Amino acid sequence: MEGHKRPRVFVKFLAVFLFVTLILILYYNNIERTSSLSSTLFQHRPRPGRLKFLSTHVWSTNIPTNFTGKIVKERSGSDGNTRKHSVVKRKSFNYTFNYVETVNCKKMLKGNKPELDRAKSFLSNNYRNSISNTWYFVKTKNCDSFISERGYVTDSLTSEERDFPIAYSILMFKDVEQFERLLRAIYRPQNYYCIHVDAKAAEDVYNAVRGIVGCLDNVFMTRKYVDVQWGTFSVLEPELICMKMLFKYKNWKYFINLTGQEFPLKTNYELVKILETYNGANDMEGTVRRANKARWSIVGVSPPHNIRPVKGSVHIVVNRDFVDYVLNNKTAIDFLEWVKNVDVPDETYFSSLNHNPHLGIPGSYKGIPETTKDKKPFLARFKNWGREPFDWPCKGKRVRLICIFGVGDLPLLSRRKEMFANKFYLNFEPFALDCLEELHHNKTRDEYLGLVKFNTSYYQGLDFIKNKV
Repeated sequence: MEGHKRPRVFVKFLAVFLFVTLILILYYNNIERTSSLSSTLFQHRPRPGRLKFLSTHVWSTNIPTNFTGKIVKERSGSDGNTRKHSVVKRKSFNYTFNYVETVNCKKMLKGNKPELDRAKSFLSNNYRNSISNTWYFVKTKNCDSFISERGYVTDSLTSEERDFPIAYSILMFKDVEQFERLLRAIYRPQNYYCIHVDAKAAEDVYNAVRGIVGCLDNVFMTRKYVDVQWGTFSVLEPELICMKMLFKYKNWKYFINLTGQEFPLKTNYELVKILETYNGANDMEGTVRRANKARWSIVGVSPPHNIRPVKGSVHIVVNRDFVDYVLNNKTAIDFLEWVKNVDVPDETYFSSLNHNPHLGIPGSYKGIPETTKDKKPFLARFKNWGREPFDWPCKGKRVRLICIFGVGDLPLLSRRKEMFANKFYLNFEPFALDCLEELHHNKTRDEYLGLVKFNTSYYQGLDFIKNKV
């Protein structure tokens, strides 16, 4: 009898073992399946401090877009970029609530000192590795998987956004992850994006960016790579290259130029509402009073066409007609030749065109060309230079005067009226970028669900809207 019991015990043990094994397999397969559905905004594996997703719900819509999602194995686009295939096969938006692990972003955005201190303490004892360029190169071999995992919004979301396409340029030279997070935040299928990678960039940066661009039909890389050097025409040249590439797409309304170290303070819906309120007005910094006029006098001759030089930022928000003027008008072309000989041409060219109303450029400013915090604010970009009119306390660190934003700057950033913030370092207090990303995603979700409305009354009263050409 004893000999018969042992096989029975063994059989029971084996059955229990197989049952438990099956349960574990099903459990982990379910986790993996759920994870693959989630649009992970930061990376391909969990890491402290990144967004964590709750259960995923994917919304599909029948709103038409310009992109049919037709599968093509490989083709060469008119911009010279090879497209592996279009990923816009199903227009969707992941509207889960996203939050950063390890810290409480809501508290930090409200300026909660204990939470801010806790975040800084955590960062001082933990180092975060960025996503490697090789990962992007490999992952973008399967575009559908890449777009899904990284959480790109592949639908216009609203008819208002669909009918108001925006054209962007992005200049970058390093930190592919940071660039890609910026692109993902502003990406919509109705918009257009021109990417310029600096000629000095490493080969693996080029390869990673090419992979990302190859997965998105409305994102392009420039054929020419400029070695960008501060204070020279090379800073302005990539912007003009991108303007020319983007202008052949006929339906976009406004052009916004960015760099890879910036991040949006407004959602795409909010940007559209603001730009609709602008009603063709251009948004640029301008000053004569604060300008270093020696930069202009070195040319030795006066500017052509009675143009008064005005200093301003290279960062601009301009209507399509302004871009047309820059590319095709003889006055703009003549002035560009003069500007090439000044010091820091990028701080003279766009701003001067916008603040000489006798040129008749649509959307340009008829008032006194002096940016202020109240009457004529510069809303294309929030930059903290530590001097008027761009002077605020910097809770991060200053590098060559400009504030590199840290977690302590989050309360200020969350209240700003500007469209984008400059600048962030990927590995300096990264919770700052993480929390802005959380805020941006969740605002997009709430706007789609109709939970929040955007008030444009501040923008309606701006002087550069009332006094535009």
